[in-house]
Amino acid sequence: MRHITVRDILRVTEGTLRIMGQPDGADDDDLSDKELKDLCIDSREVKPGDLFIPLIGERVDAHRFIPEVMGTVTASLTDREPAKIYSGSEQVKEAEERKDILIKVADTQKALERIGAYIRTQYEPPVVGVTGSVGKTTTRRMIATALGSCREVYETPGNLNSHIGIPLATSRMLDAPSEIAVLEMGIDRIGEMDVEYAIVRPEIAVVTMIGVSHMEYLGSREGIRREKLKIAGQDTTLFLNADDPLLTGLRGKTQAREVLYYGFSESADYRAEEVEIGERGHCFTYVNGDTRIRVELPVLGKHNVRNALVAMAICDYLGMDLQKAAAGLAGFQGLRQIIRHMPQGTILIDDTYNASPESMRAALSVLTELEVKDSKWAVLGDMFELGSESETFHREVGRSITDYRIDHLVTVGGSALFLGEEAEKKDPSLSHLHFNNIEEAGAYLKKQLQPGDAILLKASHGMNFAKIVDELMA
Repeated sequence: MRHITVRDILRVTEGTLRIMGQPDGADDDDLSDKELKDLCIDSREVKPGDLFIPLIGERVDAHRFIPEVMGTVTASLTDREPAKIYSGSEQVKEAEERKDILIKVADTQKALERIGAYIRTQYEPPVVGVTGSVGKTTTRRMIATALGSCREVYETPGNLNSHIGIPLATSRMLDAPSEIAVLEMGIDRIGEMDVEYAIVRPEIAVVTMIGVSHMEYLGSREGIRREKLKIAGQDTTLFLNADDPLLTGLRGKTQAREVLYYGFSESADYRAEEVEIGERGHCFTYVNGDTRIRVELPVLGKHNVRNALVAMAICDYLGMDLQKAAAGLAGFQGLRQIIRHMPQGTILIDDTYNASPESMRAALSVLTELEVKDSKWAVLGDMFELGSESETFHREVGRSITDYRIDHLVTVGGSALFLGEEAEKKDPSLSHLHFNNIEEAGAYLKKQLQPGDAILLKASHGMNFAKIVDELMA
């Protein structure tokens, strides 16, 4: 957050300066001209030079932490008067001695968004925004990897991909020189993409696919599509998945300046052809007109071919060296899905970060592609935030289980039981066991797994399947 001062924050947020120990509205050039190094929303992570932004969550109002962080940070936003922040004469005395700098704003969340949007305006290179129901993080990482073969890239740090995280991500765009930025944009409520677009304003945008994640809050797949497509404005070139029926036929029907399609479909502008499973993962030929480039990808899953395809397409659109981009993807690292090798010789696919019907099918396809000496196990748990259609979606996944040639199905949780019931109906001979909790499932798997087996663990993060992974790896 280079060269951003307290005075800049006052102007951007339309805030009012409060310097403890001085009259309301009093200014102090030395204090107002202090540079701020970073934004911080977590009192446990504050650093010298930070601007602390106390957000009001469902459980905690971070204003309570202002007195304890002011000895470290340079300044803090607040939506209330100092008398409601500092309790007791001792706290007030310490604040006045330190000359605590408070910036009074109407709403700390909206102020955070304004700061993120302001810093984005200072960033001159192009910005790529990535959204979709499934594959956002992997696609973002692949795009950054391919672009990084020729350019300095800034990309979303960690998981700062929400309406809270995105202003923090944009605030760091100026900290190191870069020639292009790739930002992940996730939503789970109506209206959040409006906020995120206003901050990011991507020149290039990608929608990976329209699934049913967060349907509980977004209403329907059509509602999800409507919200996701808000990633594109009049100055945006929009890349859409040609293999998703909900994203086809949208040329001229979005706000985007231009719509380009990528995928396996023959009608796509950028296509993947001659897809094969190689020694390290997938291989495919990238095709755009007369251009044909062979790409080797060190990960499994046909869905990852599509993710790599749009990375190549963006490099092509920007006129980059496609051979270098392909070479970059050959060294790709960064999947949330991790293939682990257990001490006893079992292959474990750790895909416990999150789950939706689409990502669960994608994970099962990876298990199908693995060559193993013995049995394939799928351990599947509840998928959250599917709303009133949750049972339906779990049953749909269950009916597709036989497509993936697994030997043993283990389900865990109340909703996953529906998945198991449908799988058994489709194939009564399928080996299936259901457990109500992860402890029972973990104990069973420890006894049953053999060298030469492969096991997939997939569920929403709240199911805490990571504990099963830790137990099996131990």
